Amino acid sequence: MSAGWDYAAALERVGGDEPLLVELIAIFFEEYPKFAARLTQSLSQKDFAGLREAAHSLKGSLGYLGAAHGESLALAVEQASVAKDAARAGDLVAQLMAYIEALRQLMAPSAGEPNDANGLH
Repeated sequence: MSAGWDYAAALERVGGDEPLLVELIAIFFEEYPKFAARLTQSLSQKDFAGLREAAHSLKGSLGYLGAAHGESLALAVEQASVAKDAARAGDLVAQLMAYIEALRQLMAPSAGEPNDANGLH
């Protein structure tokens, strides 16, 4: 699985303010467990409206942070929830959650340098 992150796009969205980007990333990962719980609970209860809402929120956050693949996965979860396709939604939620966990590693600063230096974007 490729967990790309476009650090430059994310930095551009915050006007080049790297401390702000770092803060937004921290907030995203503080809030993410709530969204993960909402995704899994909604899926298990076949609450397609709840699933769609959680995926929609994640889609916006991931897009803002320069995580286009995650944004696409969240959109696909939204579409599966509109179609009430629980099997597809379940597969997509698993992919989305795995992607976000891999993204966490990419976004974690290492010795003050963003991991984008690895060319993963």
